Amino acid sequence: MKRVGERGEGRFRPISWDQAFDEIAERLTAMADKWGKEALAIYSGTRTGVITIRGYINFFGQLWGTPNVEGTEPLCASAKTIAYTLTQGNSVIPNSYTERDIGSAGMYLYIGDNQGETRPVYFGMVNHWRIRNNTPMVVVDPRLTVTASKADRWLPIRSGTDMALGLALAYHILSNDLHDLEFCSNWVEGWERWRDFIFERGYSPDWAEPITDISADEIRRLAEQIAAADGCMIFSKRGTTQHTNGVQTNRVLMYLAAITGNWGRRGGGYFNATAVTSIAPEVPPERRAKIDKPMVRRNPAAWVDAMRRGKPYPIRAIIAGSNPLAQWPGLEESCEAFKALDLIVHMDLYENETSAFADYLLPVATGIERGGMNRASDDRRLGWNDKLIDPPGEAKSDAWIWVELGKRFGFGDVLKEAYKDPAVFWDEILSDTGDLRGCTTKRMRDATRGWVRFPLANEAAQEQETLYLEDSVNSSPDRKRFPTASGRLEFWTQAMEDRFAVMGLSALPEFYSEQEQLVQMPHLDYLLNDSEEGMISPFFRNRTGASPAKIVETEVKTPVFDTELVTGRPPAPHFHGWTHYFWQAQEMWPDLYVQIHPEKARQLDIIDGERVAIETAEGRVEALAWLTPGIRATSVFMPIGWGERQPYNPWRSVNFLTKRSRRDPISDQVNLKTSLCRVRKL
Repeated sequence: MKRVGERGEGRFRPISWDQAFDEIAERLTAMADKWGKEALAIYSGTRTGVITIRGYINFFGQLWGTPNVEGTEPLCASAKTIAYTLTQGNSVIPNSYTERDIGSAGMYLYIGDNQGETRPVYFGMVNHWRIRNNTPMVVVDPRLTVTASKADRWLPIRSGTDMALGLALAYHILSNDLHDLEFCSNWVEGWERWRDFIFERGYSPDWAEPITDISADEIRRLAEQIAAADGCMIFSKRGTTQHTNGVQTNRVLMYLAAITGNWGRRGGGYFNATAVTSIAPEVPPERRAKIDKPMVRRNPAAWVDAMRRGKPYPIRAIIAGSNPLAQWPGLEESCEAFKALDLIVHMDLYENETSAFADYLLPVATGIERGGMNRASDDRRLGWNDKLIDPPGEAKSDAWIWVELGKRFGFGDVLKEAYKDPAVFWDEILSDTGDLRGCTTKRMRDATRGWVRFPLANEAAQEQETLYLEDSVNSSPDRKRFPTASGRLEFWTQAMEDRFAVMGLSALPEFYSEQEQLVQMPHLDYLLNDSEEGMISPFFRNRTGASPAKIVETEVKTPVFDTELVTGRPPAPHFHGWTHYFWQAQEMWPDLYVQIHPEKARQLDIIDGERVAIETAEGRVEALAWLTPGIRATSVFMPIGWGERQPYNPWRSVNFLTKRSRRDPISDQVNLKTSLCRVRKL
C-alpha cells in the first residue's frame, strides 16, 4: 500500500507489488544521488527471522553500500553478547536444559531474569528439577516476579546495582579462600588481576549494602552458598544487560561463575539468554559496494540525530521491520525523526505505530507461510520449519521481497532468484559458517526431535550437550579448551585493556551505575554525543561510531523525580506488540499497568485499578495502578509492548519515558531498566 495522507495519519491505498518496488527503487536512487548510499538505514526485528536478518538484509546492505544496518540486539542483548565474546571467545552458551546438565545443579541463582514468565517452559523444567532434588533457589530482582515467588529467598535489589552485588560476592569468596583455586590457576586469565583490584577498591559486602539495599550479612550468606554448591547455575537476562554498565555487569557475574569453577561443567555455568549464532555471510568482494563512512552508531535509537538533523551525516530513508516507533527509547524525538525522512518503507504482519508513518507498506508472510529457520533456542537448538500454507492476500515472504527489490538495482547475481527458497539460501550461504557447518536442512529435517544442537563441524558430527568440558581439550584441533587466544577464560589481558581504554574505561571491573539514582554512586559522563562523529569502536566487526565516556561521581540533589522506574517484559500472555492482536491475550491482560507498592500508593492517595500518570524528564504516560507488596517501595514497574495504535486496548508506549542517550560505551546497549520518575494521581 502507498500513503495518501500525512505522516502519522495511517491513510493508504492499494498498489501492485511491481509499482511499489519501482517507486521505492526510484526514490532510493534519487536519495543516494543526493545524500550518498549511507543515507539509507535498514532496521529489522525478531519477527523478521534469523535468515532474513543475518542473510538477505545483510547481503542487500553490502550490495547497496550502507553501514547502517541493525536489528533489535542493541535494545535487547548486545551487552551480554560482547561480554561472552570477550570472556569465552564466542557468544555460544555452554549449558543445556537437560537432566544431566542444568538439571543436576546444586543451586539456582537468578539475577535480573524473570524466567517464569519470559521462558515459562524452561522455568517449569528448572522448578521441577529443584523440587525433586531439593535444590536451593535464590532470586535477585527489584520485583517479586513469578520466578521470585517460587524461590527460597527473594532479594529485592536496587535496580542498576547488580554489578555492585557481583563484586561484593566475589570479594567475600576470594577473601575467605572459597574460590576454586585449581580452576582459576588453570583456566582463568587475569583472575588475580581482578582479585587485587576488587580488594584494592574495597568492594566488600559492607561497601555494597547501601548501594544495593541488600544487607551485608545476606550478601555474605549468598556468597558462601554459591561457593559451597556442587554446581551453581547463575541465570541472568535483560535485568543485568539493559544498562549503561551492561557489559561490565555481565563480566562481573561471569567472573563470579569462573572463580567458583562454574564454567565448562555440567550443572554449573553462567546463562544469559539467548544463544547467538555466528552467521555473518559476506557477498563476493568484487560485488561489495564501497562504504566510505562508519555506521553512525550501533544502537538504532542513536540514528535519530542523523535522521532529524543530518548529523554526523544524513540518514534520509529507512526500510524497517518490527515497530521502532514503539521500541526505540525517547519516542517523542524518534517520531519527529521519522517525520523528517524522505522515504519510509515498512514491512510487517500488522499495522502498528511505525506503519502509520510509512510511505509504503509491504505485507509479509508468517513463519508457517514462508518456511525457514526457527528462532535459535537458548541452549543452542535449531530446527527447520517447512512452509505449511500460502500467505493470505498479497502478503509475501521476506526473502521474496528482498530478492525482488534487489533486482531493481542489479543485485540478482548475488540475491539470486533461487534464494527465494530459504532452504537453498541456508544451505548454500548461511550454514557454511564455523559452528553451523553441520546444521544443514537435511540434518534438521531428519532429526526425529525436530531440532539439532549446534555447534556441528559437519553434517555427521555428534551433538554436544555441554561445551568446554575439561576433557574437550584432547579433542580440540588446536588443543584449546576455550576459543580465546589463550585457550582460557579471559578477564584481563593488555590487549583487552587497550580496547577498553579507547572507550574511556578499563577492562578491570570499576563500579558505576546509572546517572538517575536516588542515592549517590558513580555513573558515566559521555565525551561525545550522537550528533558528533564517534570514535571508531574496537568492539565491533564493522567500522562503527561510538561515544567514549568517563566514570564520574556527582552529588545527588533532592530529585524532582523521586521514584525508580523499572521497565521490562509483561506477563507471559504478551510478547512485545504481536500478541495484542490476539483476543485471548487481551482477555488475560488488556491494559497497560504500573506496579506500585501499597506504601507508595498510600502516600499518593492512589487506589488499586485507578488511572495514574507516570512522568520522567522525557515524557508522560498513563496506566492503571496495580498495587502490590511484591516490589521495592521506592520503585514502580511498567511493561513494554503496548502502543497507541493497537486494535483493542491502545496505550502509549513506556518508551515515551525512556532516554536514548544513556548507553553502554562498549556495546551501545541502551539503559531501559533504571530511570527516575514521579507518579501522579489523576
